[in-house]
Amino acid sequence: MPRGNVMIFGSNGNTRMKTLAGALVLGMAAVASAHATIVGGGATLPAIGYTFDDVSHRLLTPQPGSLLGEYTTAGNPAASYCQTGSGAGKNILAGGLIGSPAVNYNVQNTCPDNPTPTGFGAGQVGRSDLAQPNFIGADSPLALSDYNNYVANTSVHSGSFPVQFPSVGGAIAIAFNKNDVNGQQITSLDLDDNTICQIFSGQITDWSQVSSNATGPISVVYRSDGSGTTFGFSNHLSQVCGGTPTQHFVTDQAFSTVAGEFFANAVLPSTWNPQSGNPNVAGTIAATEGTIGYVEAANTLPPGAVYATVNGLDPFNDFGNSPLDVSASVLYNKVINGAESGTGRPHVDDLSTLVSGAPTSQCIALVDPDSYANPAGYPIVAVSYFLANSAHNGADTTAVQNLMWAPYDSNIIPNVFAIGGGTGLSFLNAGLTQGAVQGCIASM
Repeated sequence: MPRGNVMIFGSNGNTRMKTLAGALVLGMAAVASAHATIVGGGATLPAIGYTFDDVSHRLLTPQPGSLLGEYTTAGNPAASYCQTGSGAGKNILAGGLIGSPAVNYNVQNTCPDNPTPTGFGAGQVGRSDLAQPNFIGADSPLALSDYNNYVANTSVHSGSFPVQFPSVGGAIAIAFNKNDVNGQQITSLDLDDNTICQIFSGQITDWSQVSSNATGPISVVYRSDGSGTTFGFSNHLSQVCGGTPTQHFVTDQAFSTVAGEFFANAVLPSTWNPQSGNPNVAGTIAATEGTIGYVEAANTLPPGAVYATVNGLDPFNDFGNSPLDVSASVLYNKVINGAESGTGRPHVDDLSTLVSGAPTSQCIALVDPDSYANPAGYPIVAVSYFLANSAHNGADTTAVQNLMWAPYDSNIIPNVFAIGGGTGLSFLNAGLTQGAVQGCIASM
């Protein structure tokens, strides 16, 4: 059950989620499994939909009504999920020493609430036997650097490559906390794309430029960690904001890169507030007057953060009512390879042209970022992925195969109420087949 008496959903007038949360708190019990727990983690954007647990903590136990909870109910093992952010999640999938200075990423490293974990706490959930995670979640798809990090760790991944398939979509909300000139909290705000572009590039710096009923400096709250939410948000910004060849938003998972060209020496203002993970962004905004930031919509609900409509559209009411159709936009064996120098748009390359010996089977699926950079309906959207290992899955092979197919499994998704209309998360129509997805996961 969610820790204590915390309701995961239940503010901003979202009646459906309040009712569901109340039903969970009052009557649902977690489902146990006789099999070994499968271990994963990564993206914070879909964590509520994956687990329906108290996302103010990093290590989550999936509950009934969530994707991973219903995966277990359908006869699969229990799962654990550690919120690390997409960037750290991909590094934990790769394992080993990554970055400069080098950080040791290992599935066995603990999953504390602070600082950002460098492991998924496998030993904490009884899986001290694992040398690699069973799966990860990431909203920033595989980049060339992620793939290279993975194959470089030959002590764990010899003969294996990362498998990637899209899992869910998420609406990215613009959350804010501002009092009007009378000291009363503003609860309704509609922002157009032009205003959003100017706020997050530092061109609008005072609330009087946003609202006729407010004044005072704006403090932007942004993700400090490698973030798929940042990737999705910047994918929208680089598409709609324009700019010049030398000063524009850049699609990336690091916000310092996304907005860096607008500031001297790419240093963001000291009055802005970096936070690790969607829950921390939402909690900081909810607790700090004068702030604004981007956050997965579902994460605004636990702390009661107020969010704006964008171009008159709501991230709950105008998203997720039917599966997000990306079937015409799925590319295979392609990775993100930086951004276009003059526009900041993500550059997509064939993996086989970049890396000798790259896989030729269709087991790395990428939704073209152009297809959801400014979609019909609510306009700021992220696509999240499940990633796993193509080999060395051992006794967990069937469990991992079933997990990768779970977002499309007709025996699971009808029972998932934490994803769908009114939740800020959406199932996908990606045109995948069960045989193609599960065939990418081998035991040896």
